Amino acid sequence: MNRFSLRVLVGLFVLLIVLGVVACNGDTTPQTPKSCVVTFDSEGGSPVESATVTSGQKVKQPTAPTKEGQIFGGWWTKKSNGTYSEKYVFSNKVTKDITLYSRWYTTEYYMPAGWASTVTTPMWVSKDAGTVNVPNAVLQGDGVSPITNVTDELKQALATALNTPDYFKPVKNVIVIISDGMGITHVQASEKWSGELIMTQLPNIGASNTRTREGDVTDSAAGGTALSTGYKTTKLFASMDAEGNNLKSVSELARKQGKLVGIVTNAELADATPAVYSVHNKNRSQGWTKMCQQQVVFGADLFMGNGYTDYSGYFNSSSALYHFTTENNIKLYSTAEKIVNNFNDNAKMWAIFNGTANQFARFDTADKTKPNLQQMTAYALSWLDAHADDDKGFVVMIENTYTDHFGHGNTPKDSSANTFGIVKEVQSTDEAVAIALKYVLEHPDTALIVTADHETGNTTLGKGWETNFSKITADSGNHSDLTVPVFAIGNGTEALNTLVEGQKWYEASTYENYTIGQVVGALLGEEHFGGDIKNDTYGKTSAKIDITVSENAEKLVYTLDLKGAPIVENYVYYNKSDTNKERPCNDSIIQFKIKPVSSSDKISIELKSSEDGSYVSQLAETAFSSAVSTLAKDGAGNVVTPISPAYKQAFVSSSGALDGWYQIALPAVADSTQIRITMTPNSGSYPANTVIGMDDLTIQYGSTIGELLFSSDNATATGECLVKLN
Repeated sequence: MNRFSLRVLVGLFVLLIVLGVVACNGDTTPQTPKSCVVTFDSEGGSPVESATVTSGQKVKQPTAPTKEGQIFGGWWTKKSNGTYSEKYVFSNKVTKDITLYSRWYTTEYYMPAGWASTVTTPMWVSKDAGTVNVPNAVLQGDGVSPITNVTDELKQALATALNTPDYFKPVKNVIVIISDGMGITHVQASEKWSGELIMTQLPNIGASNTRTREGDVTDSAAGGTALSTGYKTTKLFASMDAEGNNLKSVSELARKQGKLVGIVTNAELADATPAVYSVHNKNRSQGWTKMCQQQVVFGADLFMGNGYTDYSGYFNSSSALYHFTTENNIKLYSTAEKIVNNFNDNAKMWAIFNGTANQFARFDTADKTKPNLQQMTAYALSWLDAHADDDKGFVVMIENTYTDHFGHGNTPKDSSANTFGIVKEVQSTDEAVAIALKYVLEHPDTALIVTADHETGNTTLGKGWETNFSKITADSGNHSDLTVPVFAIGNGTEALNTLVEGQKWYEASTYENYTIGQVVGALLGEEHFGGDIKNDTYGKTSAKIDITVSENAEKLVYTLDLKGAPIVENYVYYNKSDTNKERPCNDSIIQFKIKPVSSSDKISIELKSSEDGSYVSQLAETAFSSAVSTLAKDGAGNVVTPISPAYKQAFVSSSGALDGWYQIALPAVADSTQIRITMTPNSGSYPANTVIGMDDLTIQYGSTIGELLFSSDNATATGECLVKLN
């Protein structure tokens, strides 16, 4: 590099230094951080001062404002149209000016309008002699005016009844009200923020543990199963045990006794809680259509709920179940006018509405096209009261799904909006309880039980919740293992009481939730209903019969009467996935197991023809033999040997050894109601007192629908004789 180039480089270097010094010594004033203003609009509440914070910093949450007759529900942002957008999270950093608005909830409960002025809900009119003076129910809310059935007059009537010796009579009717997802904290909050509840004043109070058989946090199916059968089971299972055995529900027990069965919900009827009172299913989350079919087969006397389109097809002549809906005199209606106008019809009432559960009237709506919970409760009790046999009575389950609905809307530690929904829906449930209590006080042979299948949200009452609703928070929008309350009244419901003198209702001791199902079973006269499924077998609906020969017989002939069972001939349906092809649908199968005295006994099975009353042979005389060299097993471990494409004969394997039971499955004859079985020994005769076992009579579709009747000239039968439907 020459001397000239070096001088140029040095000059440039000096120039850069000079420019840098000038830049640094130019504007030496530090930049002022940007400030942001947070405005708190209390929306008519006590004023709250605005706050100024540095951009990028957090704003401190101010003391909650107050407003007479209102509950503060937190600070919210708003959309451009003025509606609330989302609740503000104070852990966020402020980067611009912002206005936050108070959200207020009324402390008054305004019953949603429901049917409102379109129809008048029928009410029971008869009153038993000697009952207390009960005020009339108020049902025609307009969704605007405050209205309540929890009155001083009702409280006085309750107190008078409780102080009258022998007021409550042996139970004929049972009302179970389930507020889905309702926990103890929800009821405490509702009692504080909504006013005094009637459910907490019922005389028998307890609390239940809702965990599954395995100890998991439950879902509505397993939780509801404990209430409907008296057994704990596995998640997703509806009225079935963990091994897949059907469990007898209180609905089935009631039907066996000749009582009417009602199922009422503001959810879809195939949802878990109504399902456990009407079907048996291993997974309530799969096979919605099958659940609906099972409910059709069960054929409750009164169904009220949503999902009209799920069921309407079964009332069409093209449906395989059409004969069942018609022969069992089920009428389907979807409007308030038709339901009310056909109140006195001598038919089963299915009041099923279009749409989803969210379209029912709830605390934050005023839907006038569908009934609210209170109207459904009044209608159901009135209908059952009018149609039940005076000596038999009824059993009804009434569900409010919205306590669970709002619980699932929770977000962790920031849930006042949805928690408020639960609080108001607890009050909505309480209004239904008040109406049911009116019925109980006028019909002292009725028991009322109010509870929940589980708690939703893991909701806690934070310090200061009594004066600040926002301190009531939930950990999540999921189910929890928190105990749930139990409130009851009626002769025999004292078995559910764990409250001791001096305790608050929410301090009651806890028992397992299946206890509630057991108590309902006991109220209905079955001493050993439900229990610990690990240690006993009470409550199984499997038809297990011991057939005893009365006197020496060269052959044994007996019939099984399945009157009312949906036995239909095979039909053809169009398979959309297989264009232009029709396939036979073998959805009607009779199946049972017989244990002959000897493997060489012969058996013939016949079905009575619906056309001329003659019997049609379904399985020709067959010599059963265990000496089969090659046995194929199915996925369940049963050893199966095909007889023909139409029939199958199976050996049931236990621990790898044949136990002597023979399983028969055969296609049904259209509308057949009777099976005749003839058994002949290979030689000689059956001695008197010979016992032949029969087990697991099943018919594909649905749940138990009635009693299996046994008849024979030379044998008697003992054991559980309920039809079991898979």
